[in-house]
Amino acid sequence: MTAPLHLLGAGRAGRALARALHARGLPLGAIANRSARSSSAAARSIGAGTPAAARDAFLPGATTLIGVPEGELAPLAVELAEQLPDCAGAIALHLSGALSAEVLAPLRSRGIAIGSLHPLAAFAALDEAPRDFTGVTFDLDGDPTACAAARALVAALGGVALELGGGGQRDGKPLFHAAACTVSNAAVALFELAEQLAARAGAPPDVARAALVALSRSTLDNLARLGAPAALTGPIERGEVAIVAAHLAALARTAPELLPAYRDFARATLATARRSGRLAPAAAAALDALLCAD
Repeated sequence: MTAPLHLLGAGRAGRALARALHARGLPLGAIANRSARSSSAAARSIGAGTPAAARDAFLPGATTLIGVPEGELAPLAVELAEQLPDCAGAIALHLSGALSAEVLAPLRSRGIAIGSLHPLAAFAALDEAPRDFTGVTFDLDGDPTACAAARALVAALGGVALELGGGGQRDGKPLFHAAACTVSNAAVALFELAEQLAARAGAPPDVARAALVALSRSTLDNLARLGAPAALTGPIERGEVAIVAAHLAALARTAPELLPAYRDFARATLATARRSGRLAPAAAAALDALLCAD
């Protein structure tokens, strides 16, 4: 791909992808953000591109990444379809994980092929965004021409393309996005719960965080090798009812406000332990009764 790549919406994901693609030798053209000032700031941050208005990010034959918030995609597509001239051969790829390419359907009236390109990477802050997407999976869908362009961008980044929505599957994007949110966002929430428990135990915050991060890494290593539920360990997987009862008693005495969250986590763990086939039925029943008791 030698034509300049344009960017509309230079948030965390859009800015990170533009920067990475520029580093891989792809020329950048228009950089359009919420205002002229923010567009200039984004171009400086990326190190390439020309600050521009939204309509200038679409040209015949060009590819444009759209990185605006998901709730703005539908009205933006309608607005652009009313404002843009004919852009025959242009391609628009939004970066949403939950929405399909069809949210951009009005752009087809301007000759623009539509698609989506969503990186499975965590963008915690502008200055903490990934700079290397080697090995990162990108889920995508859309018109054939747009999907081909998306696959070319993924290849340029050294990523892995996963095309969703085939075979009439309408829910591919939201289901896969739910999977990504579960393993990423829910993991952060669960880690915060673990940090709170460690704090109630009297562990210094820096020591607790280092210990819990190291344990999380070993769990991820096991998941990479074995998958779930085979990677499950711990007292629930072993059927140690007395240990789980001790957890509940300590929480009730010291951190009762955390008890509901722990019970929810433990019940989800019990379901996984049952699927592993290693948990004896009697122990599973005893744990179920314990975790469902008031």
